[in-house]
Amino acid sequence: MAFGRILLCLMIMAIGGAGPAAAASEAEVRIRTGQDGLHVRYRLAEPTSRLVFANDHTIRTLWTVETPGLRLEEDAIVSEQPFSEFDLVIAPDAAELDRIYMGLVRVGDGWIAHGPALALEGIETVLAVELAPGEAVLPEKGGIEGAVYVGPADVILSEKGALVVTGAGVAEALSAPMREAFVEARVFYGARLDLTLPYTPTLVITADSPGPSGFRGDVSDTGLISTRFHGDWSGPQDDTRPFVKSFVWHESFHLWNGHGVALTDGDSAPWLHEGGAEYAAVLGAVSTGDMTEEQGRASLTTRLNGCRSFLGSKTLNGRGIRNGSAVYDCGVLIQWLTDMELRKAGKQTVMDVWREILTTGRRSGGYGVAEFRAWPEANAAVSLVMDGAGEGRWGGIEARLAALGVVLENRPSDDDYRQAVLWHLNSQNCSNDGAGKGYYTTREGIKLDTGDTCGVLSGDPEIATIEGFDPLAEVKPMFDAVTARCATGEPVRYGLRSGGVVEALCAAPLKTPEAYFIAGAPVLSLLP
Repeated sequence: MAFGRILLCLMIMAIGGAGPAAAASEAEVRIRTGQDGLHVRYRLAEPTSRLVFANDHTIRTLWTVETPGLRLEEDAIVSEQPFSEFDLVIAPDAAELDRIYMGLVRVGDGWIAHGPALALEGIETVLAVELAPGEAVLPEKGGIEGAVYVGPADVILSEKGALVVTGAGVAEALSAPMREAFVEARVFYGARLDLTLPYTPTLVITADSPGPSGFRGDVSDTGLISTRFHGDWSGPQDDTRPFVKSFVWHESFHLWNGHGVALTDGDSAPWLHEGGAEYAAVLGAVSTGDMTEEQGRASLTTRLNGCRSFLGSKTLNGRGIRNGSAVYDCGVLIQWLTDMELRKAGKQTVMDVWREILTTGRRSGGYGVAEFRAWPEANAAVSLVMDGAGEGRWGGIEARLAALGVVLENRPSDDDYRQAVLWHLNSQNCSNDGAGKGYYTTREGIKLDTGDTCGVLSGDPEIATIEGFDPLAEVKPMFDAVTARCATGEPVRYGLRSGGVVEALCAAPLKTPEAYFIAGAPVLSLLP
C-alpha cells in the first residue's frame, strides 16, 4: 500500500486499563481514503503475534485484513508468526446499532472514522492521515480521541467560530435549518452555561446512513457532531423543520455535558446526560422560536408516555435505565420535574443546575448522578421516577405534575395505537422471552426488529400492510381490525414489502392503549 508525503500526525495514548501508565510500545497508523472505505497500515515498534484493539464496542465485521497470514478474531489481530506491520481495509458499517459509535460512515465523497476504534490496547498510537489533493481532515489534531472527518475540503463551511461539513446529496432544505440551529444552540447554551469549549465545534451532515432508523446522531471527544440521515430527506416540510432543528439542539448540548467534561456515570446512568441534552433542546428550541410551546408540550408528552411504557410498575432496585429510548424518555421527565420545581420556587431553572455541575465537574474531574442529586429539586425528581417500589409510581407522578400546574388527559395518538399492535403481536410470536418486540419507523414504513426467534415475523421484515391497512397512514383502522381478529383468536395478516402475506399468531385480546396528553403546563421558554 503506497502512501504519499502529505501526512498530518495525530497522537494520543491508548491505554487499555485505567490510569496514566506508560505505553508498552508504539505503533504508527496511516490511513487514506478509497472508494471502498479507509485503507489502513499499522507499523509496530515491536513484533507481536497478537494485537488487541483498545475499543471493544466497535463493530469490525466489515474490516478486512489484507496481509497474508494474519486474521481478525473479534477485537484482535492474530498470527502464527510474529508480525510488525499489517494492512486493513475498513468498509463502512452496514447498519446503525443502538448507542454504539459507527466505526466508519460515508459522507458524500468523504468519511467519518471513529478514532478510538483504531487505537491499540496498551500501545501509544500515532495516527497519520494521508490527504489526497483537495482533501482535508477535521479536527486537524487529536482525531484518534473521537470522530475524524477525512474528505473533500470544499464541503467545509466556516461559520461563526464553528465548522459545518455537508456531504454530497444532502438537500439544502435539510442542511439549512440544521446550520441555523447549530448557531442558535451555541449562542443559547454558551450564554447559560458560561463555559468555553475545549475544541472547535464541528457539525457533519450526511445522507449516507445505512439505516435502518431514519436519523441518528452522536458527538465524540473531538467536538465533532455526526448527524446521519437514511431514506428520503430531500425536502423536509414545515412539520419536519422543528424536529430537524431540535435534533441539532440535542447534539449541540453534548458539546458541553458529554464531551467538555468527564462523565463518571456515562455507561451506568446515560439517562442523565441524554435526558439533559433532550430537555435542553426543547428549552432552547422553544425559547428561540424554533418550536412553539405547543410543540414543546407535544415532545414532552411523547417522553412522558415512553417512560411510563418502559417503567410501568417495575421496581428498579438500583439497576437504573441504561438502554433504548427509556434513557431519553425518563431522563427528560426527570429534567422537566426538576425544572418546574425550581421555577415554582422562583429561584432558578434546570440550566442553572447544569451550569454548576459542569463548572464544578471541570475542576473536580467529572460529574455524575451524585452531583445532580445534590440539588434537592433534582433529588426529589429522581426519587419520584426511579426510586422505591414501582407500584404507585405513576399515581405519585400524576399528583406531583398536577401540583406543578400540569393538566393531563388520556388521549392515545397514532404512535400509541401502532405500538400497541406491534408490541402485542411481536410478544405473542417471539419465543425468546419477550425479545424481538422492537421495530423501526422509517420514512418508507415499518421495519420489525425481530431477529430469528419470532416465527413468521422473523428476519426483520419490512411491513407494507397489516390487515390491509398502511401501519403509518391508517393506524386507527388497522388497530380496530387487529382488535377484532385477536378477540376471536384469528391470525393477523401482514403484507410484506418484499411480497407475499404472512399470518401472525394472535391468541390474546388487544388492549386499548392508555396515553397521557399534556393539555396544559407551565411555560417552557426561558426568554420573556
